[in-house]
Amino acid sequence: MAKTRWLDHEEPGPDDVKNEILRLLMCLKSGESICPSDAARAFGSKWRQYMPLVRDVVADMFRDELIDVTQQGAVIDLDERSIESIKGPIRLRLRRSQPSNESDI
Repeated sequence: MAKTRWLDHEEPGPDDVKNEILRLLMCLKSGESICPSDAARAFGSKWRQYMPLVRDVVADMFRDELIDVTQQGAVIDLDERSIESIKGPIRLRLRRSQPSNESDI
C-alpha cells in the first residue's frame, strides 16, 4: 500500500490538490512531469474519486500559467480544449518561464 499523508476519511479541497501537484512537481528536475493520478494517489485509497477534482484543479493551474499539460510531449492548450475532451494519458509539468523581451517595454 502506498504511503499517504491523508486519512481515508479526510476530503481534500482544491487548494490541497493544487499544493500536492506543486509539491510533486517541485521534487522533479526541470522539464520532468507527473501523471494527474500521482496527485490523486496522495489522498489515499479512494484516489479515483478525486480525479474529477484533480482535473478541475489542473485546468485552473493551466489558466493561472503555473503548469503545462502535455500529451505525447506536446503542450495542450486548455483555452482551446476542455480537459474532459482529452482522450488518453496526459502529463503535468511546471510551466517554463518565458524570457522577458526588454524591447517590448
